[in-house]
Amino acid sequence: MNYALMAFRFKTQLSSWVAPTKTAQKLAENFLTPKRFAIKDWEHKAEQQGQRFQLTPDISAIRWLGKNEERVKESVENSVVGDNKQILLVHGWESRGTQLFSLIEGLITQGYSVVAIDMPGHGHSKGDTSNAYVFSQTVILAQQVLGHFHTIIGHSMGAGATSIAVGKGVSTDKMILIAGPSSIENVLRHFTRFVGLNAKTSDKFISAIGRIVGIAASEMDSTRLLQQCDVPTLLIHDEADIEVPYSESKRLEQVINNTQMLSTQGYGHRKILKSEQVIKAINDFVTTAH
Repeated sequence: MNYALMAFRFKTQLSSWVAPTKTAQKLAENFLTPKRFAIKDWEHKAEQQGQRFQLTPDISAIRWLGKNEERVKESVENSVVGDNKQILLVHGWESRGTQLFSLIEGLITQGYSVVAIDMPGHGHSKGDTSNAYVFSQTVILAQQVLGHFHTIIGHSMGAGATSIAVGKGVSTDKMILIAGPSSIENVLRHFTRFVGLNAKTSDKFISAIGRIVGIAASEMDSTRLLQQCDVPTLLIHDEADIEVPYSESKRLEQVINNTQMLSTQGYGHRKILKSEQVIKAINDFVTTAH
């Protein structure tokens, strides 16, 4: 039993009744301030095998070259990979690009160049705050700077940002969304239930998020943005995911015109990234004509 969490929820529930506006504002500011965690040992291998560069002065990225590409020694900053063999990885909240490294071995073996961006406020990138809209704008920026991506692969908030960016006009041949939300407002509602906010304070919290970010959460609903989407899409979600409910991918499945759905069991939200079943499905989807 997590007594610290229980105490936090009790305090939040109480303050949401006593001071709903102040509670909502404080929670919104904390929510948009991601924590940074120490790099894990296995991530050092990812760093050593890749080439880190700056997408912008504030945004760091790393590229792993395909096995059949010459590994150049000079900087790869802002370079574009030809032959439509470039893949973009978009990590989730409080994560970083190298945490998706488990997905790429088969892709680089097939000759794909894989780029992973550390989103603002994450990993090697600068910033103390971030949000889903900034994530999606960074995906748009990545295409503007690096050129066309054959496939964009997103996990969690990165999947949500990818679907928003594609809905806003980013062009890609394929899209893979792993354990991602269909709606940012759904993410926020899920959080308010988790921390125990009452209905009035929940609404104030979502409004505060919109004011800080500069765009209402309701405007970042991929089920609306992707209604005309024909991009071949692979949805992957674990049925027991408690961080982003399985129903979020099912909502997307009903909207995207050309989609496949892989449902897993027993991996949850994060271990799904190292599932051999998932890695094989990703490799097959990327390398098969659609």
